[in-house]
Amino acid sequence: MAVRVGIIGCGKISERASLPNLVNYKKKARIKVLCDIVEPKALALKEKFRLTGVDIERDWKKAVKRKDIDAIFINTPNYLHEEMTVAAARNKKHVLVEKPITITVKAADNMIRSAKAGGVYLMVEQTQRFDAVHQAAKKVLESGTLGKIHNIRGRIGHAGPEYWSEGKAHWFYDKKKSGGGAMIDIGVHITDLIRWFAGKKIKEVFATIRTIEKPVKVDDNATVLFRFEDGSKGEIECSWTTRPYEVTTTVYGSKGKMMTSVGTKKPVKVVIAKTRRGDDPNCTLEEIYPEIGPGEPWENAVHYFIDCVIKKRRPFVSGEEGRETMRVIQAAYESNRFGKWVKV
Repeated sequence: MAVRVGIIGCGKISERASLPNLVNYKKKARIKVLCDIVEPKALALKEKFRLTGVDIERDWKKAVKRKDIDAIFINTPNYLHEEMTVAAARNKKHVLVEKPITITVKAADNMIRSAKAGGVYLMVEQTQRFDAVHQAAKKVLESGTLGKIHNIRGRIGHAGPEYWSEGKAHWFYDKKKSGGGAMIDIGVHITDLIRWFAGKKIKEVFATIRTIEKPVKVDDNATVLFRFEDGSKGEIECSWTTRPYEVTTTVYGSKGKMMTSVGTKKPVKVVIAKTRRGDDPNCTLEEIYPEIGPGEPWENAVHYFIDCVIKKRRPFVSGEEGRETMRVIQAAYESNRFGKWVKV
């Protein structure tokens, strides 16, 4: 079968992520409608990707009601995710929603309830989990090679959404539409990745969230300390003032450490202390460079979602996972506001 897809929002995510990776998966996915309130944007994408048999729609409420659609991709500003997901689920459409899942935990709960009631899948497009670098790193963690994990650190940064989004990314800087700044935009990526790496709940956070460079009313940098449920700790940094783009992690365990860096020649390095009892663990080391699998993050995410629909398999980046990450983001903003540790 081929999954029949409707796309709501014809901005850069649709252009760079959804459409290329649906077009290259045409045996399993078929695009039926492009929807945007600015019709010329949808028409431009239809022409760019040479799409035939694809309708253009301005009203997303009509799009989600179409009987010739199985799944909806929601690539719109964050504040619209809840309403669109709920409507799609009520009309029995599976949903792939761009990160963050939405802008509040309450809204995420509503989306999850609606998907369950509609009997459909809700997946959040947290693409860092689908980067082959991070998938290789996750296998290392699951293997137990590092022993007991004590500390996980991560950093993500780029120069800001205005450098890749359209229209100078105005909605990103409107808190009512975005939910915040760098912390919710890309902090959600590194927080979700660290949660996935750890495989355990974050129980408490302490955050410092600031605007240090951009002339905007939302944050452009954040640092957050984590306490996990087992007493181990973590830390993330996110930045809209980093040049060039970076995504890095370091994981410390009782037997060694692992470092990842997207875009480098050897993006995953594992260093193990090969010692006997009583030996100095700083002196005898083994370096391991895990094999990196195929595919780009957006490609892997889109294809995975389509396969989930076909195989009737619940996505591992579920609505519940998106909600848990949003709980941490929301707690971080609260911690920054009150200047204290906040329970998640």
